[in-house]
Amino acid sequence: MAIIGAEPDSAQIGQLDSLTAQLSGFLGLAVSGRSYPDYISLETSLQKQEVHLAWLNPVEYLLASDKDLLSSQLVANHLGVTAYGVQFLGHKDANLTRYFDAGTNLATAPAATALPQFAGLTPCLTNEKSLPGYWVPLGYLAQTAVPTQSAVLTKTYSAGIRALYIKGVCDFTATYAISSDPRTSSEVISDLPDVIDRVPIIWLSPAVIPNLGFSVSPLLPLPVTAQITNYLLELSRTESGRNQLTELNAYEIARLEPQPDDAYNELRKLLAVQNLRLSNLLP
Repeated sequence: MAIIGAEPDSAQIGQLDSLTAQLSGFLGLAVSGRSYPDYISLETSLQKQEVHLAWLNPVEYLLASDKDLLSSQLVANHLGVTAYGVQFLGHKDANLTRYFDAGTNLATAPAATALPQFAGLTPCLTNEKSLPGYWVPLGYLAQTAVPTQSAVLTKTYSAGIRALYIKGVCDFTATYAISSDPRTSSEVISDLPDVIDRVPIIWLSPAVIPNLGFSVSPLLPLPVTAQITNYLLELSRTESGRNQLTELNAYEIARLEPQPDDAYNELRKLLAVQNLRLSNLLP
């Protein structure tokens, strides 16, 4: 079982050893844990069939699945959702039509209807390593053939929101959404109390970016894969199990839920339309 972490702490390593020991006893097979400093080193071990189980973020999983090295089994429920999306924000004084219903927290029109109004405008985006802050919003614009000016890179979501709030820097921005709203973060709303009104949501995407996932090598026998995934599902239903999984991944996990590979299909399409190298998105 593999995790990726440049400098995993003792708690992570301890929980990895504990979980693999539990699985060893449950399966009657030898299961060990291993930490990798980056995805590239993990992929080398996957190619050598030295790793059969892995906890991965979306970009890492897409790289592994594209080479048939891993198959998605489970996803973390984090902050009440198993996937999140992006929201396009504009200034209330701009001549932008809002395609968003705050009551239902849903878009009222597809991207093809909502996004053409951004043509020729300048976006504020975070950085070129970010899925929700850069590549997914650009993917939606590319899918709908909406050309924009070069993005102003703000590094953080709060900086992008502030730039839009004061006007004159960019015409719209995009942030993560559904799991939470960065406009309501303390670092934004504490000194911009009217930000929700002044920087409204113009359009909200579906939840297209899966959370941290658990994947298994397709070389494992299906009965063993089923045993492992069922064990982890049951483990995540207990308080001690949730704490263990959270510490192991340094990521809050409320529970695990089944997730097939096709849960990544919309994200694949949004990235493919931009012809980018997925490896460029790695930390």
